[in-house]
Amino acid sequence: MNNKNTENIDQDILHFIQGNADQEQKAALLSWLHENPENRKKLFKQKDFWNAAEIDTENLKELENKEWLELQNRINASKVRQGVFKELVKIAAIVIVALGVGWMSHYLYSEEVASKNVEMKTVQAIKGQIKEVFLADGTHVWLNAGSELSFPSDFTEKNREISLHGEAYFEVTANEKNPFLVKTGNHTVKVTGTKFNICEYPEDKMIETTLVEGKVKIISGNFFKDLYPGEQSTFYTETAEVLIGEKDFDIYTAWREGRYEFRNESVDKVFQIMERWWDVDINYPEDDFKHEYISGVLRKHKPIIQHFEVINELVPIDYEIDNDNITVKLN
Repeated sequence: MNNKNTENIDQDILHFIQGNADQEQKAALLSWLHENPENRKKLFKQKDFWNAAEIDTENLKELENKEWLELQNRINASKVRQGVFKELVKIAAIVIVALGVGWMSHYLYSEEVASKNVEMKTVQAIKGQIKEVFLADGTHVWLNAGSELSFPSDFTEKNREISLHGEAYFEVTANEKNPFLVKTGNHTVKVTGTKFNICEYPEDKMIETTLVEGKVKIISGNFFKDLYPGEQSTFYTETAEVLIGEKDFDIYTAWREGRYEFRNESVDKVFQIMERWWDVDINYPEDDFKHEYISGVLRKHKPIIQHFEVINELVPIDYEIDNDNITVKLN
């Protein structure tokens, strides 16, 4: 600070102590006090010197005390504001850290809770419908009529396991570190990322797995077998026998498009499919139709009566339709 400014401050201090400082002088003095902690000491020293000289009258004393108290309050208020600001900064830092820790704890806790509270979901494709399902990992599933799929609401890093009753076509999201498992009773299909079809209706007494793309592993008891595209595994539930053979997978996956192709299939099996697709009950003597074989195509969008007319051309039958109940017998 230059000499001129020093003289001005000294005058401001003097006017303040004497009680006749104007607002401009008070503002300048307050600003000067904030510049350096030593300035406050100087102010107190000069005030003490003034008091020691005993030159203040009663009125001057009153003015001095009033002005002094005002300045003290302003200084203290300023210090409080600064102190509060510093404390707020400290508190803010603590809060930020606490929030950060809290958020992290909440995140980790939420993740832990989520892993513990994963819900099992079940989706059904009732008779007469085909349903599509997307799983948490992005896997795309088509459920055929009369099927049920059970799966977790979310998959863990170590487990992608679902269970199936009925028939489904899968397009599994690839993840070599976390295989995808499809359970059908004691039968398991293990995949990392591939396209395949599984058919497991109890009345069929077998589980067919048809691979379209990629590779899957069939696991049944002590039996392990890899399947490659174009191959089909047939597991017979009553004997636990497993057969592997090459198949035209288009025939076994066309149902997704509402088309069922069959080649040299028993009429009994065709009737079972018709029951699921059109949600009807077909009453017929099973033994009479188990050894009758036909080839053809069922189209879901067409009336069921048209299909009976076609079947009648291949195998002479008599049929009677009463709403959802159909009675069939060999002619």
